[in-house]
This record gives sequence, C-alpha cells and structure tokens, in this order.
Amino acid sequence: MSETQNDPCRSEKVRSEYHPPTGTFTHQAGDVVKILMKDAGNDAVLALRRLVFYMNRAGKRLSNREELKKAKTRLEELEKSRESLTDNFQH
Repeated sequence: MSETQNDPCRSEKVRSEYHPPTGTFTHQAGDVVKILMKDAGNDAVLALRRLVFYMNRAGKRLSNREELKKAKTRLEELEKSRESLTDNFQH
C-alpha cells in the first residue's frame, strides 16, 4: 500500500477542480462577474471564492489587478444584497 492509501485524512478529502474559461480574468470587471456568476450557478459566495483564490495565486503577477478588485467589490455587494433579502424573508 502506498502512503496516501494509509492516510485516513487523504482518503476522505474531496477535491473539486474549477477551470474558468481561458482569459476570464483579463476582461473588464462586469464581464468577470458575469462569467464567474454563470459558472457558479448564480452563487455570489462561490464566485467570490473563485476570484479571490485566483487573485491570491497570481500574487504580484496579477496584470489586471484594478479590474479584478472592482469585480471583487461587485461580488461582495451581490452577496450582501442577497443576504439582506434572505434576512427579510426569515423575520
């Protein structure tokens, strides 16, 4: 048996992979939001996670930083507006 087969933590991990369409993060903020939201099934939280993951991985090599920051802000606003709608229905 290999080391990974003996490691109970590794056998329970589920790895999901997401690969955005080529060039997604080179677009204008609005287009980035549309693409990520579509791929995330209109889940702003998931779209935001994917964007932040990409931004963190790219680090200093991020060429479209300002547009991606705008996209991040828009996704955060979408998330907050949906949270407030949910809160209104629960009260």
